[in-house]
Amino acid sequence: MRLQSADDLFLTEVQDLYDAEKQLLRALPRIAKTAGNKELTTALREHVDETRTQITRLEQIFEMLGKKAKSHPCLGMKGIVEEAQEIVAEERSEEALHDCAIAGAARKAEHYEMAGYLSAQDTARGLGLKDAASLLAESLEEEKNMDKRLKQLSSQMFKEAQKSAARPAAAAAKANGRNGSAKANGSSNANRSSKANGRGKSQSSNATTDHDFIRQWAEERGAQPACVKGTGKKGDLGMIRLDFPGYSGADSLQPISWDEWFDRFDANHLALIVQDKTASGETSNFNKLVRRGE
Repeated sequence: MRLQSADDLFLTEVQDLYDAEKQLLRALPRIAKTAGNKELTTALREHVDETRTQITRLEQIFEMLGKKAKSHPCLGMKGIVEEAQEIVAEERSEEALHDCAIAGAARKAEHYEMAGYLSAQDTARGLGLKDAASLLAESLEEEKNMDKRLKQLSSQMFKEAQKSAARPAAAAAKANGRNGSAKANGSSNANRSSKANGRGKSQSSNATTDHDFIRQWAEERGAQPACVKGTGKKGDLGMIRLDFPGYSGADSLQPISWDEWFDRFDANHLALIVQDKTASGETSNFNKLVRRGE
């Protein structure tokens, strides 16, 4: 729309917010499904209901203006949502850190909306549209409260992530102390150390570029080649991933052929880190794409 008056400006701001809220209404339920923290999941799901209410308020403002409820493409929110979907599609190795990333992405959306509502509210007041300004203020307050809630949860989850990271480090240090003692005490302890090293080997992660090995490793676990929706341009697959059965990020992935997957894999000079077994001896699905040489 070509802006010819303050009325045009306000209408565009409301249309932009309308589109942003609709994008979030579609994205939030999928994002909430991938959160491991129950409080975070609850917060995101409750905000879905608030988002519906905020959309209704914007539709009331359209009625006040005598205009049909219509979206103006919000590219800013589109970028934030795509970034969040990228986080959702990542294979998780540490749940608390994954949840911190989700909360961070959600806070970006909240701050973007807060800026939009503040701007629209100021324009409404300048135009003397008190009822519209009041409706925008209600939504703004909800966004502020959600941001505060996410901030508190982020702090708690980050502390949990640090504790989780500290436990393996402490266990490793303790094991190293036992191994050193075993060398000093003779063959009996050395044999125990050897057995421990055998277990460590089964849990290790290795980087590979071998196409046959990668395909066999993936298919043994029921995984299929895929790309992340919305990350590529015309003629470009974008980011590639392995899609495991029942994985909650499946809505963000699109199936592709192994040939397409490996073409992208080699073109981007990638390697795949995979883990054969977990610490408890179970089959592991852990994998991570990295640059070759990292």
